[in-house]
Amino acid sequence: MWKKINFLILSLQVLICFLGTFYNKIAFGWGLGDLIWYGIMYLLLLIHLILTLRYRNQDDKLKKIAIIFFIFIISICLKATIWRGVEYPWNGKIFFEN
Repeated sequence: MWKKINFLILSLQVLICFLGTFYNKIAFGWGLGDLIWYGIMYLLLLIHLILTLRYRNQDDKLKKIAIIFFIFIISICLKATIWRGVEYPWNGKIFFEN
């Protein structure tokens, strides 16, 4: 069960990274400083992938990995919406419109 949950969280992380990087739909309100957040997201995505592949047969560790990275995804979503910076303040929409 935790393999499926972990895969879902990993897929959501990939979706968030690609929407932000290639389609410019996610902004953190820092202007050019958003690149820092994208770098952090890709670094944590790589760490999540490595840990998932390393502990793919150990459910107790996959549970911990899934919970930690779910908290990370929630914080990224909050940072992209309610906690957005002053360059692009939050307008009530999840995705940034150009």
